[in-house]
Amino acid sequence: MASRSADDILELIFTPTPRASPAEQAERTLRRPKPLVYVAMSNRNFFWRQQLTKYVLDDGRVPVTPFMLFDYYLLHTVPKDLVREAMNNLIARCDEMWVFGDLSLGLKVQVGIAKRMRKPVRYFDISDLPYQINGVPESMVSDER
Repeated sequence: MASRSADDILELIFTPTPRASPAEQAERTLRRPKPLVYVAMSNRNFFWRQQLTKYVLDDGRVPVTPFMLFDYYLLHTVPKDLVREAMNNLIARCDEMWVFGDLSLGLKVQVGIAKRMRKPVRYFDISDLPYQINGVPESMVSDER
C-alpha cells in the first residue's frame, strides 16, 4: 500500500472539483432519477410552502408542491375542482407523499388517495418551524381545529 504525504492529501482537498457539464448532469439524472415527493399541507400552512419544499430538496428528493405550482388555487381564478383534479394527478405521478402539519378534511382526502394507490406516506410535525421539522408516526398527527 502506497503511503500518502500530507501534501498529497492537501492537494486532493484543495483541488477544485470540475463541475459536471449539462450532458453529464442529464446522464446522471437518467441513470439515477430521484424520487418525486408530493408535498401535502393544509391551506393554513400555505405560508410555509418554500421551507417545506427546501426540506424535501435537502433530503435528496424532488418536491412536487401544489402550493408552489398553483399558488393559492391560482388566486381563485379557476374552479377549485379543476385544481383538485390537477393535484390528484400529481399524487398519482409521485412516488410518495409527505404530509406536513395537522390534517384538514382536504388533506385527509389526499392521504386517502395516496394510500389507495399504495404510495408511501410520511408525516411531519411543523409546529417548531422555522427551526425544526420532525418526522412523526401517523398516530401522532392531529386534525386541524
